[in-house]
Amino acid sequence: MQPSHPASLRRALIGAVLLAAVAAVGWLTYVLALDAGFVRMQREANDRLTLIASTFDATVARFRYLPAVLSLADPIRALYRDPQDAAAIIAANRYLQSLNQKAGAAELYVLDGNGLALAASNYDQDSSFVGQNYAFRPYFQDALRGGEGHYYAVGATTGQPGYFLSHRIEEAGKTIGVAVVKIDLSPLEADWARAGDLVAMKDENGVIFLASRAEWKYRPLSPIPASRIAELNAARQFGQAIDGTPVFVADGNRSGVQVGRARGRDDVEPGESALQVRPLDQGWMLLLFSDAADARRHAATVATAGALALLAALLVAVVADQRRQVIRAKLEAHDVLEQRVAERTEELRKTHESLVQSAKLASLGQALAGVAHEITQPLAALITTIASSRVLLRRNDVERTAGNLDTMSSIADRMMALIAHLRMFARKETGARSVVALGAVIDNAIRLLQYKIDNERIEIVRVMPAEPLHSFANPVRLEQVVVNLLSNAIGAMRGCERRVLKVTLGRRDGRAEIEIADTGVGIAPEHLKSLFDPFFTTKEIGEGLGLGLSISYGIIRELGGEILVDSVPGVGSTFTVVIPAIDGSPAATQAELQA
Repeated sequence: MQPSHPASLRRALIGAVLLAAVAAVGWLTYVLALDAGFVRMQREANDRLTLIASTFDATVARFRYLPAVLSLADPIRALYRDPQDAAAIIAANRYLQSLNQKAGAAELYVLDGNGLALAASNYDQDSSFVGQNYAFRPYFQDALRGGEGHYYAVGATTGQPGYFLSHRIEEAGKTIGVAVVKIDLSPLEADWARAGDLVAMKDENGVIFLASRAEWKYRPLSPIPASRIAELNAARQFGQAIDGTPVFVADGNRSGVQVGRARGRDDVEPGESALQVRPLDQGWMLLLFSDAADARRHAATVATAGALALLAALLVAVVADQRRQVIRAKLEAHDVLEQRVAERTEELRKTHESLVQSAKLASLGQALAGVAHEITQPLAALITTIASSRVLLRRNDVERTAGNLDTMSSIADRMMALIAHLRMFARKETGARSVVALGAVIDNAIRLLQYKIDNERIEIVRVMPAEPLHSFANPVRLEQVVVNLLSNAIGAMRGCERRVLKVTLGRRDGRAEIEIADTGVGIAPEHLKSLFDPFFTTKEIGEGLGLGLSISYGIIRELGGEILVDSVPGVGSTFTVVIPAIDGSPAATQAELQA
């Protein structure tokens, strides 16, 4: 019995090393995928910030020159010549009210050189500015000093927040007053909230004054000294005391993205958030918070797929090693085996059962990795469609948003179907078949990869028959094959000057042919014979598992077809899927098959 101890210890050590290798690969894959996810999140956030900043600038630009216009208006000039003239006051008030009804600002008003409001668009309301003194406001002081001013604050008279733009009024080189426009920015907050964005804006003091979440307003983004908070409260800028509790507590930086925890409703901390900022001309900062959980979930999926692929490869290696050991043992102990046939027969039976179980685990690992490999493509399309829908919702483009929702639903259905493939594999079942319109399969596959086609600036050419072409197949699996071949073609053209992807559907000798041709780098002749082998790939590490073509080849073989390859290095490759076609009416054929 003693000799078995070193062997057992050796197997245990090898097992421990292999498990450690799987864990290390899984962790490394997770880290790399997470970094890539944060880079993608940063790119999407920058696009969203650009759109939000443009909307804000457009809102302010509508009113930017209105104070200067007020300073030149005849009713306003007449009022300054005789501020006590009742007729001039009435004319100025009515002019401001009429102008504001067309301009759509919150309020328009004019101040004398001491900050006293002489006329206002709300002169006939209880909260009228007329007679109020605003000399303490920075926008008044800045206009006197520099000619123009801007300031965000809660109105001292109305109690309503607004963005104030001011312009100095001069007569013969002498300052006689200040014209002011108050802009209501609350519609922007409502738009952010409706779009589902976590958006905020902070001033030069680091205090948030606009936000899609009301509980963030009048709080600092990050901690600021208590003495500074006291100074800001004394200025009465926001009409209420500033809560010194910060909205965002940073934890660190990942791939150039600031990561931390944003304060939620009722001061409850939600999950991890990524913060992106965009400076504005006013000295303010536009803030966009993104949920980091999506990036972590995607990274976990990729890491799991990588670990499963490695585990499957190790299981295959273990099975092969066990087979070599069994054969070597037979050759070395031939004479002993003849004398102890019964004993060895029992041992062989157990070994065979172990090999069968190991092979089953290896196959299951391939299936798991394959599903994970195929599901990343529709998942990326789903993320892109969601981002597009947010932009369309902001534009109130209901029709195109509804179309995006249909697309997302279709993508989700296909993802569920891919997962169902794994369940069917575990039950040793095959996917149900039906009469399939091959043109629709091709269109669905192209639509799923449209984002990659656009990003890579690829020209796509479709050549379709005059009459619809059908086959008897599982539509989801067939679409999976076309998606894989299209994705490989797109990758093969990366970096090429000419990028043309041609998809041709035709019929020859009673068989349907789907031809996918690219103008990529081509395939080396020595690689063609291994092209459909599991885990064979010519891609860079981390860009593929080497399972796509192997899985596609198996699907087409189940349909009674084949995949042909023709490739010229430096010119491009052509993959042709050949499957049986259906003659006659598709409906009649379906009814006949179901009968």
